[in-house]
Amino acid sequence: MAKPNEILLYVARHGTTILNQHNCYRGPLDPELDGQGWRDAHALSFYFEPIDISGIFYSPKKRSRHTAMLVKDKRSELPVYAEHPNLQALNVGNLGGLEKTPETEAIVQCHIDDPDLPFPGGESLNAFRNRVRPLLGHGVKMAMEYGTPVLIVAHSSIVHEIGELFNGDHSSTLVEPGGVAAVYISNGQLKAEPIFKPDLDKISKSSRSAIIT
Repeated sequence: MAKPNEILLYVARHGTTILNQHNCYRGPLDPELDGQGWRDAHALSFYFEPIDISGIFYSPKKRSRHTAMLVKDKRSELPVYAEHPNLQALNVGNLGGLEKTPETEAIVQCHIDDPDLPFPGGESLNAFRNRVRPLLGHGVKMAMEYGTPVLIVAHSSIVHEIGELFNGDHSSTLVEPGGVAAVYISNGQLKAEPIFKPDLDKISKSSRSAIIT
């Protein structure tokens, strides 16, 4: 279990939207937080209120930006509070807004099996990783320089990616909307784990197609 003094990077998932309620792919779409999503965001703000962080980076999508805004509102000042376009969710292109069904999940699986294959109207899994991983590394380096953790507020696909990057298992860090995973140092190595609202159902199933939720 991560200890507070070992944590370098917090990665929070934004609150829910109406597309979550309908079990649809969100990806490139920009829905607002729904009522539960705002409650998720407020819960996150209270979670982080006693935690010292050196900065917040967030996706420009409304669901991420508004979640980050509520966390920031409980802090008098931050050295860094910045939007970054590379923190947007995996762009699943034409799947955005479609319901998750066995047929659409089979399409997703094809793109997981071939990570260089772009989603029609979107991007490939490797293109997503190439834009996201440098930012995760930058967050870790910044935390080391400032001496306090950095918070990223983004999407479930980003949370998946820290599990893949630091544990070799994308399902190891899954959290529910409004949940948090942490990157920390353990025995000299960077590891990641869910620390707030872990999605125990999906972690136990360890479904590869859950990478885009």
